[in-house]
Amino acid sequence: MCISPPLCLYDIMRVEVVTMVREKIKGTRITVDLASERLYRAVRVLAAGQGRPLRDVVAEALRDWVEKQEELEDLAAIADVEHDELVPLEEARREWGE
Repeated sequence: MCISPPLCLYDIMRVEVVTMVREKIKGTRITVDLASERLYRAVRVLAAGQGRPLRDVVAEALRDWVEKQEELEDLAAIADVEHDELVPLEEARREWGE
């Protein structure tokens, strides 16, 4: 079920986005305007302090964001059914024809 237009787009692009982020496709470049010099400096300093390239920090943040979207989608699905009437397992099996 599509809750809002951004989620609809996410549903459509889910496989492509997850594949790109998880497989770390090489050569993929983006330009990001952080609109904050302080944020950029903080991230750059922290990454350097950990001996990590800035690109790795950004890729990690994007992967975390994608995973959070998947978790939010799962929580929304649970919320959709959490007030449904519970059916005993044996009754459900009979309904399913097992």
